[in-house]
Amino acid sequence: MTDTGSLEGWQGRFTEWVEFAKPLLPQGKAKDAFARYPWFTTEGDPFVRLARPASETRFGLVTTGGYSIEGEQEPMRGFPTFGDEAPQIRRIPTDVDRSRLRIDHPGYDHRYAKEDINANLPFDRLNELEENGTIGSLSEATLVLMGLQPNVAPLLKVTIPEIVEAFRADGVEAALLVPS
Repeated sequence: MTDTGSLEGWQGRFTEWVEFAKPLLPQGKAKDAFARYPWFTTEGDPFVRLARPASETRFGLVTTGGYSIEGEQEPMRGFPTFGDEAPQIRRIPTDVDRSRLRIDHPGYDHRYAKEDINANLPFDRLNELEENGTIGSLSEATLVLMGLQPNVAPLLKVTIPEIVEAFRADGVEAALLVPS
């Protein structure tokens, strides 16, 4: 079975879950709602060995931290939808003025990210790895999503192909995924 086939089977379970979860979320019962979430699993192994050593590889960074640049980018949708809206992508340059970054994501404690942005947007650590030759290079733009996307169908059908296309256009050979 392919991911497409798995997705078709998952969609019915997701629709049932939405009917169960929608009344709970406004009551602040997200834990109860997500206890019955129908997690989607892919077929096969999503990981592959690098074709070259990491020191010769161009990396791209994807984070689900929900960042946007104040005054330059529209804030990301703050709450998940249950429809077919594709998760938004923001491109954040690795050399952005950190004081202009805004966390739009309401689903996690921002305290650690505000203390040290590298907690979920590890620009400094990755730049150090590039400078010392541990990694070949880093894409100039990080791709930022909003985590907490209950409907994986638009993520798989729209957003992931957009990420792949953006990384291919930038010569990225491997992606680093940082959840928030």
